[in-house]
Amino acid sequence: MTDKASMLAQGQPPLILASQSRARQAVLAGAGLAFEALPATLDERAIEAESGLIAPGEVADCLARAKASAVSALHPGHYVIGADQTLALGARCFSKPADRTAAADQIATLAGKTHELHAAVAVAFDRQILFSHVSVARMTMRPLSERAINAYLAEAGHAVLGSVGAYQLEGLGVHLFERIEGDYFTILGMPLLPLLAFLRDRNVLRF
Repeated sequence: MTDKASMLAQGQPPLILASQSRARQAVLAGAGLAFEALPATLDERAIEAESGLIAPGEVADCLARAKASAVSALHPGHYVIGADQTLALGARCFSKPADRTAAADQIATLAGKTHELHAAVAVAFDRQILFSHVSVARMTMRPLSERAINAYLAEAGHAVLGSVGAYQLEGLGVHLFERIEGDYFTILGMPLLPLLAFLRDRNVLRF
């Protein structure tokens, strides 16, 4: 939680981020927001299956809303931020790799191609979703040999298992790319500018 609580309007309780993502926490902290990180405990794959949704942006939006709603039910009187991100290569969607072999397979599949990151954010208050937004970034990975992939995995270590696509653009993952089209915060999984605009409209922020 950031100590820059002065960014919040006077009398407002801290925001709650329904995520354990360090990247999302860093984005909010960097913007000077006071918040608590209280991850939602959900079976995301079950929610996705039950929704019947296929489009990656709709799936991300559904999961962001579900996270915000679940944590909001436990913390009335707080604005709760939920976020989710999906990665799609054409019609194929990706999840976080289960192990190093899966990470290598994902990178080999994405190498030399352009994929899309769909990042969704939702805000709930007293169980009601007040706001949601989905942003898209297009990521072109450079061609990579098996040797290059293995070298990257060895250097990046366990961190590759923490994100879909097996990379973090804010870290060593940037070496995998030759072109990026889209908002940096979308790539980190938190469409920040639309979120800040909503919080200003609700007088949650001082400016």
